[in-house]
Amino acid sequence: MKKSVVRYRLQLILLFCVMSALYIWSFAHLKTVFGAGDLMFQANRIEELYQDVIHGVFVPRISTYTFNQVGSGINFFYPWILLYPFVIFQLITHNPISAFYLGIFLETLVTLLLSYYAMRKYSASKKRAIIFAITYTFANYRLYLVFNQNVLAESFAYTFLPLVLLGFYEVFYQNIKSWPILAIGMTMLLYSHMLTTALTALFMLVTLVVTWRWISNKRLRLLAGVKAAGLSFLLSAFYLVPFFEQTVTNHLKASWVGLLFIKTPMETITSSINNEPTQVVGLLLMIVLIFGFFFWRRANTIDRYTYLSGIILVALTTTLFPWAKLLNTPVANLQFPYRLTGLATLMLAIYLSAVVTYIFDNLQNRYGISKIGFVVIFSLLSVGLTYSAEQQILAQRISIPMLDRVPTPSHYYPEEHGKGYNLTSSNWNNMFHYYSHNGSFDYFPVTINGDNVTDLVTHHAFVNGRKVAFASRLKSKPNEIVYDLSGIKSGTVVELPILYYHNDLVKVGESNYLKPTSTKRTTVKIKVPVKDKTVSLKYFNSKLDNGSMLVSILTWLGLIIVYFKYKLSGKEE
Repeated sequence: MKKSVVRYRLQLILLFCVMSALYIWSFAHLKTVFGAGDLMFQANRIEELYQDVIHGVFVPRISTYTFNQVGSGINFFYPWILLYPFVIFQLITHNPISAFYLGIFLETLVTLLLSYYAMRKYSASKKRAIIFAITYTFANYRLYLVFNQNVLAESFAYTFLPLVLLGFYEVFYQNIKSWPILAIGMTMLLYSHMLTTALTALFMLVTLVVTWRWISNKRLRLLAGVKAAGLSFLLSAFYLVPFFEQTVTNHLKASWVGLLFIKTPMETITSSINNEPTQVVGLLLMIVLIFGFFFWRRANTIDRYTYLSGIILVALTTTLFPWAKLLNTPVANLQFPYRLTGLATLMLAIYLSAVVTYIFDNLQNRYGISKIGFVVIFSLLSVGLTYSAEQQILAQRISIPMLDRVPTPSHYYPEEHGKGYNLTSSNWNNMFHYYSHNGSFDYFPVTINGDNVTDLVTHHAFVNGRKVAFASRLKSKPNEIVYDLSGIKSGTVVELPILYYHNDLVKVGESNYLKPTSTKRTTVKIKVPVKDKTVSLKYFNSKLDNGSMLVSILTWLGLIIVYFKYKLSGKEE
């Protein structure tokens, strides 16, 4: 590799590292996480994985340290693999606040690098790739996901959207041999956020239908798409197979359904122009949305499509679309139509990068403006807009009280102060006791509802039909919950505050692990033994669990080996 290429790449990585550091600085230097939205949900997931790892277990199944310590099966249904960087940073720093911001730093850096790679491969222009990477990574919607509402899973998915769209473009319109890019991109989406994966797949399907007549070698390209889907399934099998196994073998209630937070067109425009860190495309992309038609004649066909699709996607996030008529349909699983803003941001950022590159080329030809100078100016503009939006978040959150007390059913502090709560390393663990909002009861058995939920998550057992507090008897282990039954008469029937999922087994006293007796609430019922008065519920991997994990590991290893053999052969695409 030429020295000039190495030097350029190092300079680019340095630029992106600096920008990633600036992205988190407004919040990180305060050593405080300004919690809202999904933070408690994501923090509980990270903490569960962290506790498993420090106890020597690396695959979380049921939640025993977090999510109210009732054996929730949340990890079967929400991908956990991309939480590992946060866990690793916590192992290194021993500080959850530092680990959180280092995780966001890494996520931001990866978003910049993947965005750059995708646009560079698509356009063959370094300038355009840098402009696109900065615009896309520093967009308002990503800021909303990361710092306004802490929707980490969707922000992970946002990171990989450019890679997915690049793979899709290559497979169906350019180099058919690039189908592994599509496979890896879709795999990383699946590792991030299932709903974003479904939305992206739907967007690609619509694009295929619209452009079908212009696609060459249709059969071969469809075959390449099938190959990509097959490879993605194998790479994701360790998550997808347990997901489907638990879905089929349990009667569970998923997350809530509905269609909320739909802005009017004017609200969307106003929020964008005001550079608000909310679920909108933001100032720069709203400008290109409104005035982008002036560039229409100079744009190529693909860029025109991104512009039109960006406009349509933004319109779909507003009341222009009759969402109310779809409330009683499967579409209501979308929950928030603004989730289309991620794709809208991607499309409009592609178009904006074409517009800005054209403007730069003209300025360079007329006035001799240097490439470095232009990149610096554009970077400062993006950082400045992001800093302004971050200050809006801080202005709203800085005076909100710390979560200095453990939430309880009667005093649930995370629901106060506009559902905001501030956290430092000293009170971070207060999130891991009682938790009852934003996904806390997702994928519970359908029989758990009303007062049953409160009894369960406050660790009340039923001893011969009488409600008794059992919290002090509980001990957590990785994928296992142990209750001490000392002091309770042998032969007594106890309904424990533990959920039952497929592959859970129970050990009562000195007996072997057996399938438990479940109650009408789908909790576990046992009889107190004569000796060794302990009961343990533990998740045991099924053959499907182990087989799917092996398949994914071997597929990744095979893919890596093939990649390095290809690189060492010196072949070009």
